[in-house]
Amino acid sequence: MVPLKKISILTIVLIAFTANARIIGKFPGWDKLKADSQYIAVVRCANPIPAKANVLVEGATESDSEIQIVFTLKGTNNVSSPNLLTDHELSSGQKYLVFGYFNNDAYCAYERFRVVPLDRFFSTHSIAGLPFDEQVDTLLKSALEKAKRQEALDQEEEQRLEDAFKK
Repeated sequence: MVPLKKISILTIVLIAFTANARIIGKFPGWDKLKADSQYIAVVRCANPIPAKANVLVEGATESDSEIQIVFTLKGTNNVSSPNLLTDHELSSGQKYLVFGYFNNDAYCAYERFRVVPLDRFFSTHSIAGLPFDEQVDTLLKSALEKAKRQEALDQEEEQRLEDAFKK
């Protein structure tokens, strides 16, 4: 029989762990994602926030970076110097279309599909004045073109690397 004191401590630990756990959902489709996201914006990633030295956090986000909001499609414009918390790997200087929500001063978009890398040179002037759905479609088309170009470059690199072992 397990002593009552040990059960209580174990219960508290499990409750604390569960309270801090993030639930990562499956991709719901673009229409539902647009409807359910409180805030949709084009952001430029700035400096990453360094992780605390010698501290490993279970379930921590992949990236925590300062961002600059370039263009707001849905939500408020009254946000100053937020951070973006996400499981998507972010690159400084890169623009992203982000479907998320605010929690304190952090813009949260944990699931990888909520952060869509955009072409570095994409201009938001091309979507200004368009209806919301057309803005999102234009941004997603741009992201698709970028992904196709990257895939072609990755295939070329893969072939070069494979050629190194064909002797």
